[in-house]
Amino acid sequence: MEIIITALKDSFSLILKLFIIILPLTISYEFLKHKQSQIEKIRFSIFGITHNGLVPLITGIIIGLTYGAGIIIHSIRTSNINKKEAFLILLFLSVCHAMIEDTLIFVVIGANGFILIAFRFALAIILTYLMYKSKLLKS
Repeated sequence: MEIIITALKDSFSLILKLFIIILPLTISYEFLKHKQSQIEKIRFSIFGITHNGLVPLITGIIIGLTYGAGIIIHSIRTSNINKKEAFLILLFLSVCHAMIEDTLIFVVIGANGFILIAFRFALAIILTYLMYKSKLLKS
């Protein structure tokens, strides 16, 4: 019986920590949508990503692929994001998605957050840049 009580306490503690992490991230996404015009000033063209692709990219980096994918699909349908740019956004996000959420979750269980963020972000930048510069992608 003691094992069950301990498991329930630990599970509730983990659920509370996850709620504390995920709720502010969801609120930050709504804030991000309202600041879209300021975000469009950021230059990501060195990687082949235009201002139309920045909101889905930033959303995917901060919150994750679930929200990011929905926004990318919507952005492709409603703006000038071509297949090459969509691929580059998805490539970047495949390595570098949910940076805050995932990192905080792994930090809760003992990982070094700085190493996780630095490695994932650097790898995403390198892979996206190399693919953009390669001759493998057609516009």
